[in-house]
Amino acid sequence: VSQSRYPKEELFAYQFGWTARYPGADNELGSYDFRQIGKANALGVLSDDPKSGDDFTSSEIHLPVNKPVTLKFRAKDVIHSAYLPHFRVQMNCVPGLPTEFTFTPTMTTAEKRTELGKPDFDYALLCNKICGSAHYRMKVKVVIDSEEDYKKWVAEQKPAFTKKTEEAA
Repeated sequence: VSQSRYPKEELFAYQFGWTARYPGADNELGSYDFRQIGKANALGVLSDDPKSGDDFTSSEIHLPVNKPVTLKFRAKDVIHSAYLPHFRVQMNCVPGLPTEFTFTPTMTTAEKRTELGKPDFDYALLCNKICGSAHYRMKVKVVIDSEEDYKKWVAEQKPAFTKKTEEAA
């Protein structure tokens, strides 16, 4: 499997939260421009890029088990650090400097719950840089799904970015 075929999720850090952006059927994230970030476009995604049209966002992170996943990181305001303690990975999220890494989750959330004997266990992504007064709120649930459940979850998502002409119609 070439790296270009790995699922590529983007995690956008801001004071004080995370937004996950996923590519749609084309498996390519649309372009962005930090100058476009604002109230109407919190991520700065360029809606006129055809690759953006099927991208979707989520307030939690879903990843398929036993598949290499490339996580791309951007930050809006200050330096953050994406920390996935159960996977022993961490990456700085620096405004103006996109970063990324690839890893392979090897155990679903359900399997981990069984292994630990904790039915309420959840994987989490945390910010590991003290980034301001509400830094403690920068935690997001990570769900590692079976391939079937991941595909089902993706199929249920709705595109988040459309061309302005489509919005007016």
